[in-house]
Amino acid sequence: MRVAVLLFLPWLVHAQTGRGQTLFTQQCAVCHGATAEGGSGPDLTSPVWQRSVTDEQLQAVIRDGIRGTAMPAFAGRVDASGRAALVAHLRKLSAAAIQPFNSMPAPEIKVSWEDLKNPGSGEWLMYGRDSGNQRFSPLKDIHRGNVRNLVPLWSFQTGTPDGLEATPLFVNGVLFLSTSWNHVFAIDARTGAELWHYKRRLPEKLKYCCGPVNRGVAILGGTLYLGTLDAHLVALNARDGRVKWDVEVGKVEDNLSITSPPLVAGNRIVTGVAGGDYPSRGFIDAYDPATGKRLWRFHTVPGEGEKGVETWSGDSFKTGGAATWMNGSFDPALNLIYWGTGNPFPDYDGDVRRESNLFSDCVVALDAGTGRLVWHYQFTSHDVWDYDGVNEMVFVDGLTHRGRRVNALVHADRNGHFFALDRSSGKFLYAKPFVKVTWTKGYDSNGRAVTNPAAIPTYEGVEVCPGAAGGKEWNAMSFSPLTRFVYLPVIENCAMFYNYGAEARRKGLPPGPNGFRYLPGKAFGKVMAIRVDTGEPAWEVRTRTPMATGMLSTAGNLLFTGNAEGSFQAFDAEKGDLLWSYQTGSGMRGAPITFRMDGRQYVAMASGMAGAIGGYTGAGAPWMRNYRSGGTLFVFHLFEPGASTHFHGGAESK
Repeated sequence: MRVAVLLFLPWLVHAQTGRGQTLFTQQCAVCHGATAEGGSGPDLTSPVWQRSVTDEQLQAVIRDGIRGTAMPAFAGRVDASGRAALVAHLRKLSAAAIQPFNSMPAPEIKVSWEDLKNPGSGEWLMYGRDSGNQRFSPLKDIHRGNVRNLVPLWSFQTGTPDGLEATPLFVNGVLFLSTSWNHVFAIDARTGAELWHYKRRLPEKLKYCCGPVNRGVAILGGTLYLGTLDAHLVALNARDGRVKWDVEVGKVEDNLSITSPPLVAGNRIVTGVAGGDYPSRGFIDAYDPATGKRLWRFHTVPGEGEKGVETWSGDSFKTGGAATWMNGSFDPALNLIYWGTGNPFPDYDGDVRRESNLFSDCVVALDAGTGRLVWHYQFTSHDVWDYDGVNEMVFVDGLTHRGRRVNALVHADRNGHFFALDRSSGKFLYAKPFVKVTWTKGYDSNGRAVTNPAAIPTYEGVEVCPGAAGGKEWNAMSFSPLTRFVYLPVIENCAMFYNYGAEARRKGLPPGPNGFRYLPGKAFGKVMAIRVDTGEPAWEVRTRTPMATGMLSTAGNLLFTGNAEGSFQAFDAEKGDLLWSYQTGSGMRGAPITFRMDGRQYVAMASGMAGAIGGYTGAGAPWMRNYRSGGTLFVFHLFEPGASTHFHGGAESK
């Protein structure tokens, strides 16, 4: 009898899951997706979440729903045997996923502000590792002498299209990775197993520039914070990916979106917005991390009657752009938030917005408690070349300038200059070009650029350097306090700029171009080290393609970065010698991290490029691999003879 029952069980399970599939498709897929991986409703395949509920509890949820949520009761539509079939189907979906080494660490993940302010050597808790965006790790187990033994441990394929630009976070054995189209994955760092997956259900109509990307999440307490393409700020439970709250930051109808990670500044979650390539008005917001209540807003284009509005002619301030599409930095000692602002709108037609156009192309220093402007500095006045000033603001303590020590802020701008400012006052220290520059004749002693009149875009077009890709894109640089070098991913390029604007229309000229055109065959890249005290180059390595991958420096005297040709590389941080390289199969736009787990150091890098590097597309560029690729996260460790070195393809094996 027992044998007969055992032989019968597989058929019974198959029948149950077959009916469960049908019921799920009919009743559940509209919210949770066809494979239960999430839609407007949460992911139901998460092994961690499934372990937390019994079959009886799942059946009760299906029967009774969840009060206060969109989960309805199915008591009248699905009978008891149907509920059992649904549960069997969900269990089968979860069993098919690669399983984690162990469940999410208990108790629940908790990251305090003190943890963020003073990160442990083995963690990576913020986009730039610390609130000063240095991207330097004190780990040194992997160093110049053994980096050649670095090998992949596992890879995780996201399955989402349109590239991967994010920097992952590492918290207590878990990697948190966001992707294009607002997916977020929690991944077991030991095996590459998916713990949970959040997928935002986006509206059909969106307005964003330069790809549906997302560059990372923030964490505080047990909550992850995600900015979305439809300009919302979403709080997710770090343990299971469930939504805690969801607030509208801006409206798609106002051409706004969010593509970069929020910043944790004490007890505030701070975010900027993208949209400066369309008629919009940029701002920076602070929110309560527990409730999502907005605490303050700072507009980067002054309104009527406000200081700075006189720098906009007519009513051009109403749609002046100055988006805040990258993340900022925070100095808790000064209680100041530093945020870069983007180009004024329209990009290339300065005729309709004469004067300097504050606070576009600036760094603004804001009081973290109130959002009040404390000081500002403008990198490019009256920008007509799309030189967004949004690139990261990196803290350097003890910068030596004219015989005195300054706690400084350094910034590599798209306009081709490397800047140092006193971060308490905004006082200009220096600006040094790091690429070919023709748009300006230099900066005066007060830090104001002397614009070259011959570089102003015209109807016929003028050649200007750098081009609209800038000397450096948004991809993060790194500062090493050991070498006192800042490491830059550099783009050498020039372009033709055109303006069919108000002046051309007044002259009755026929319709013509308004924008830019790259000069083919002239662009290349550099991995560059700059001496932070002087702004002068220490070393540089020329690369065949423009550099658009972020940097990581370590106490092992290593510099990690990648390139558009798919190579993830390690350089000698002091000399610039190439020490190690691994071909990932796709170009890279994000930035690497390193972390320690179970007593060992690891390095992680997201690979997957979609779109162009500042306009340099795959046309005529055979080096750009997988132009429309999705993304893969690689984790590397040191090969040790006799140790297990099995490579896990995290999305495909278990």
